[in-house]
Amino acid sequence: MRHPHRHYQLIQQLYVLIDDQDRRILGEFGLNASQYRLLMLLNPTDGQRLTTLSSRLLLSKSTVTRAVDQLEQFGWVRRVADPTDRRAQRVLLTPAGDRQRETISEAHWQAHQKWFDTLTKQEQREVEALLAKLCTGLLGSSEDAVVS
Repeated sequence: MRHPHRHYQLIQQLYVLIDDQDRRILGEFGLNASQYRLLMLLNPTDGQRLTTLSSRLLLSKSTVTRAVDQLEQFGWVRRVADPTDRRAQRVLLTPAGDRQRETISEAHWQAHQKWFDTLTKQEQREVEALLAKLCTGLLGSSEDAVVS
C-alpha cells in the first residue's frame, strides 16, 4: 500500500492539471472557475440567495457578489427581490445565461472527455465512487457545498 501522502500528491497534481485546462476553456468565455460553478447552480425560475450560493460554493459572500456582478454584466444572471425577505436578493439565470451555460458546459465537457476516455467504463465507475467517498469525508459538516 502506498503512503497517503502519495495519494494526496496525485490528487493535487490532478487538480493542478484540471485547473489549468479549466482556465483555458473557461477563459475563452471570459469566465473563471468560480463564475462557472455559480452559473451551473442557477436556473431561470427559482433564484438563490447570495448567502446560499456562498455556502454551496464554499466562497466568501464578497467573492460571490463579484462573480454575480460580472455575470450580470454579461446579461447571464439578474437579481430580483426575495419575496420572503425584502432585505435580500435572489439571483436568477436569464434566458441568455441559460443558452450560454449550455454552450460553456458542452465545451467544458468535451475538453475533459479525453481524460475520462483513458479509463474503461468500469474504471470510471470505480473512480467516481472513490472520489464521491473522498468528497463526503472532506465535506463533513458542509453538506450543502458543491464541489463540482
